[in-house]
Amino acid sequence: MKHLYYNVGYNEDKKVGILGMPEGWKPFPIEKSGVPVENIDRLVLTLKYGEYTDLMVSDGCAYAVSPRLKELFERYVTDSTLIEFYPVKVVSEKYGDRTYHLLHFTRWCDVRNEKMTCFMPRSKYPARMVLDYEKVNGMSIFNSDSYRMSFLVSDEVRRAIRREKMHVGIAFDPVECSGVPEELQKKDYACAKPHKPIWKCLSFPNGKIW
Repeated sequence: MKHLYYNVGYNEDKKVGILGMPEGWKPFPIEKSGVPVENIDRLVLTLKYGEYTDLMVSDGCAYAVSPRLKELFERYVTDSTLIEFYPVKVVSEKYGDRTYHLLHFTRWCDVRNEKMTCFMPRSKYPARMVLDYEKVNGMSIFNSDSYRMSFLVSDEVRRAIRREKMHVGIAFDPVECSGVPEELQKKDYACAKPHKPIWKCLSFPNGKIW
C-alpha cells in the first residue's frame, strides 16, 4: 500500500554528518516555523561526525538543503510565500567548505483531520496524525505543528528525491490521509479509517493512564 504523503526526518545513518552550531549561538533554535530567522548572515555551521548529504540536520534544530535539493524543492513548491531558503556557510577540514540553504517555513499549515487525529492524554501532540485530503490536495512540501522537528512531502517529491539519488540520510515515514479519492485508492494509495487510540482499548488500574 502506498501513501500520498511522508514525514521527512533524519535516519541516523553513520555516514551522515550533523551540522554543528557555533558555541554560545543565539537564538536557539536556529529557526522556528512562523518566526522570522535572526542573525542568519552571521551563522557559520560545522560539519561533524560524518559526510555531506543533500539534506542535513543541525544540532540547532534546523534543516539545511544542498543547492541541488533546493532546486528540486523549488520545482515542486506550489506556494512561494510558504518556504524561504537562507544561504549559510558550512565548514569542514576533511571535506572542504560548502554553501547550504536553511529551510524555513513562514507559517504553520492547517493540514490535519481534527476528528481522526488522536492525541495522547494530557498532550498537545498527536499519537496518530491524520491529514485531510481536502486541505493538502495540491501541496507538495509543507509543515504541520504535529511534527515540529520535521516537515512533510508528497509521494511525488519523495520519488523525485530517490530518483535523483538525494535520499541518503533521509527517513521517509508514511503519514495517513483521510478522504483520499476512489481513483487514487484504485492506484493503491491508502485512505485512513477511524480507529480507537490504543490506550482506549486497554484497562488501567484506578482509571489512570500513567
